[in-house]
Amino acid sequence: MFEEPVRRRGMASLTPLIDVVFLLLIFFMLTTSFLQTQSLSVVTPAPSADDLPKDARVVEIWLLGNGTLAIDGKPVERATLTEALNAAIGERKDLTVTILAEKGSRTQALVAAVEAARQSGAKSVGTARVETIAR
Repeated sequence: MFEEPVRRRGMASLTPLIDVVFLLLIFFMLTTSFLQTQSLSVVTPAPSADDLPKDARVVEIWLLGNGTLAIDGKPVERATLTEALNAAIGERKDLTVTILAEKGSRTQALVAAVEAARQSGAKSVGTARVETIAR
């Protein structure tokens, strides 16, 4: 008398799944950084004087406690630090720039020295804290 109704099998819609995948794609695209970062290697001091290479070519930037700067013993103004470092390095980009910070020197002078070394094209920068620098 009564026939059993024919059950139709429903198709699962893939639209919500595709929407979720596209949302995830957009999320990861927006949160990923595609910028190339610049790096500057920092050389740590050697444990002893015997471990230092004998043929090392080094340019020294001295950060004095009274706020003055010097490159290889010659006083330099902070505004002309990059130009003076370019003149000291010249075309030899394989030199190591060593920043010697005297006790009481300012952090901003250290940041300016590292930035000047980066702008002058130095491939490696070393830092050291010294008690007093012979003048």
